[in-house]
Amino acid sequence: MEKLYEHSERYSNFEVDIVFRQDSVFDVTHDIDTSFNLSIEPYFGYIQQNGGKLWLDIKNLDLQNVSAMLTQLADLTSRYDIDKERLSIESRNWQALQRFTEEGYYTSLYIGWENPSRLESEEIDSYMDKLRKAVDHKIVHALSFPGWWYSTIKENLNRSIDLLTWKHRTTQWQLLLTPKGHKMLDDPELKVILVKDKGQYHR
Repeated sequence: MEKLYEHSERYSNFEVDIVFRQDSVFDVTHDIDTSFNLSIEPYFGYIQQNGGKLWLDIKNLDLQNVSAMLTQLADLTSRYDIDKERLSIESRNWQALQRFTEEGYYTSLYIGWENPSRLESEEIDSYMDKLRKAVDHKIVHALSFPGWWYSTIKENLNRSIDLLTWKHRTTQWQLLLTPKGHKMLDDPELKVILVKDKGQYHR
């Protein structure tokens, strides 16, 4: 939360990594085996008071815990009076994500494949086929991926869908000053570009 407040004047929307625990708590952490005992609730309180949108990267969403997650998230959105449209739910598990889509949440399928520059063309073709099926069946609203996948997806997907990406080694100003950055910023399908800003706080 400290870093969020530190950069609140520059950024109104932000991304948080979370793990859903057995006690139905959304734990703010990147790794399933690590906990800092930080609940997601203060973030809901923040956007209730300050506006903005919240991207939830759920690290352990699956078919076994999706119902419990939906119940807990419904409780949080109700208590903090936050519209579902202000949340982006991201996971690599498309079957479980479909449940969130059906419940009216904005959903994004996480693409965690290796950098395409290290893949054979046949591997890329296979991955694109999988993404086309997800898009055609309207399982999710968006695809989210590291910035190095942007050009490959734009050139090969041949489908219209929202795109979300991140450039953790690129500042906001660097995006504005490079040709590729301009291209990305001008792309109407690219809805979000996460950047990592330095500050006093790491988390």
